[in-house]
Amino acid sequence: MNILRLLNRSDYIQVNNQFVVPDFLYASEDYADDDDVALQAQVDGQLLELTVGELEEADPLPDGGFWVDGVGYLRFLSRESLH
Repeated sequence: MNILRLLNRSDYIQVNNQFVVPDFLYASEDYADDDDVALQAQVDGQLLELTVGELEEADPLPDGGFWVDGVGYLRFLSRESLH
């Protein structure tokens, strides 16, 4: 599945071992430019900001997560997946 589609369907994100509610979460699957900001969240008091290009370069992992260089483990979660 396309990482941008997962991003747009998620309510929470897991960044390494933390679950956070993103401050901003959106990327057009059809019209996004690589330098468009797709994700902003506060993790450990630091701003995490990822662009479309950074997300599209992420390496998919067998458990449904992604490895993002400079960030680590990233996974998109919906309310349904947490129940």
